[in-house]
Amino acid sequence: MDEMIRNLMTLGLTEYEARVYAALVGIGEGSARQVHEASGVPRPRVYDIAEGLAGRGFITVRRGNPHIYIPAEPAVVIHHLKTAADAAATAAVQALDALSLDARSKNSPIWYVQGEWSIRRHVESLASGVTRDLAVVCLDYREIGEFARLIAGASREHPVSVLLPNGKRGIRKPLGDASLYVPKPFCTFFQENIFEKLYCGPIPVDGSAFLLEYIFIADDRVCMIVYREDGVRNAVVITLPFISCVQRQFVNRMIANADCIDGPAEAGAGLRPSST
Repeated sequence: MDEMIRNLMTLGLTEYEARVYAALVGIGEGSARQVHEASGVPRPRVYDIAEGLAGRGFITVRRGNPHIYIPAEPAVVIHHLKTAADAAATAAVQALDALSLDARSKNSPIWYVQGEWSIRRHVESLASGVTRDLAVVCLDYREIGEFARLIAGASREHPVSVLLPNGKRGIRKPLGDASLYVPKPFCTFFQENIFEKLYCGPIPVDGSAFLLEYIFIADDRVCMIVYREDGVRNAVVITLPFISCVQRQFVNRMIANADCIDGPAEAGAGLRPSST
């Protein structure tokens, strides 16, 4: 019984709420006196605890003299508690992640991000913070679905350009009003020393293999690089202008010499020129 009460408390009930509900499940239904005897909750408290549980739909009150309390099905109650706990956990992580992002941006121009959840939250923060335009280099088409909503959302308010070194194949989810580009060779040095080495396969370094997946660049201001190191997904966020601006110039040059295969730019409305 004690373990069950602790589990109910972990899901969000107070101790008295857990004891009243568990007692009702155990006896089927009962008056305040019967609930008091089965649960050990002081009888004067049974009334307000029961009314509170009734307000949440966890028990039904049959009005009379005395009132009779009837518990809802445990599966229904547990599902409701679990859903509420999951929502609270998600909100807490988002709020804490926002605090972490703000603290990091104040204290360091470069930081690493690990874990799928944190990577998605940082991409969300970057996309929601766009004030002028967003550029995306996408190499892993299998995963584009996870960012499709963010890219489409940003494209409703600002120009968004998505560079696809491997063409459009494999992209099944719509990307809103984003312009999609397939790059073409335009400079021998860039093609041989940057494009073919960085964008076309894994890079071996000290026994590890690094594979680029995405580059997100917001307003020349923030650059986020998502990559895999020996199959493990990581990211680095860069706000140092010397790096983010240079990255953006590389991407702008690739877009300027690319074929637009979909989106507004196909009709002549492309990425706004960078201010740098």
